[in-house]
Amino acid sequence: MLIVGRVTEREYEVHYYEVNYRLECKISAIINYFCDIGSKQSEELGVGIDYLTERRLAYVFYRYDIKVNRYPKYGEKIKVMTMAKSFKKFYASRAYEIYDENNEKIVEGEGIFLLINIDKRRAVRIPEDQYIAYGVDVENCPDIKVTKLEKLTKEMNKNNFKVRYGDIDSNMHVNNVKYVEWAVESLPLDIVSNYELKELSVVFEKECRYGAEISASYEIKENEDGVVILHKITDIEGKELTVLISKWKKLMLN
Repeated sequence: MLIVGRVTEREYEVHYYEVNYRLECKISAIINYFCDIGSKQSEELGVGIDYLTERRLAYVFYRYDIKVNRYPKYGEKIKVMTMAKSFKKFYASRAYEIYDENNEKIVEGEGIFLLINIDKRRAVRIPEDQYIAYGVDVENCPDIKVTKLEKLTKEMNKNNFKVRYGDIDSNMHVNNVKYVEWAVESLPLDIVSNYELKELSVVFEKECRYGAEISASYEIKENEDGVVILHKITDIEGKELTVLISKWKKLMLN
């Protein structure tokens, strides 16, 4: 990790409820580790939820990209690290890394956030106190590249879900992990059983709230190593809420 801002790290143990049938950590659990360590850092630096709420502000996910070299297994102890990389206008970026007990990096990721006014639900410019708290140099801030993801053109299947109370986070909209769970849940069993998710990119385009009905669809493209899947999550009117790209590698099963 190229050190730009203040670094926070924490040890975790992979629990049984966080693993799949292969006893490997699920991608949703990895995202939860990232969210937890990010929140922990903000609280330790004095700019956590209460600080932001008093100012009618909140950070919301705009995008994240995750690359998995190896999934930690049930009972394994891991170290999760994070730091704020950059702030640019309304955007903030944060780096994440996960290390195993041999200090080998097994997962890395980057999250891009929008700072919003929670009353107007509009993006606002990031104030200087955030640069100071996270140790990011105002004058020499790395650029934040905000790019679009390829979107599917051919729906191969569609699954419908309804937003439940347990899907809602502290910002009163659907927790970002749920979109990934919906996308994976909609896939054929052959994919999730015989392939391993190695890379994931997610862009959040529109908020979704309690009681809403959503649809998750996908398009599968084969390549030399496995498959690339384009995902789309829409509301009942067909408006895009989230787009995802997942890259899966064929498992070498005995």
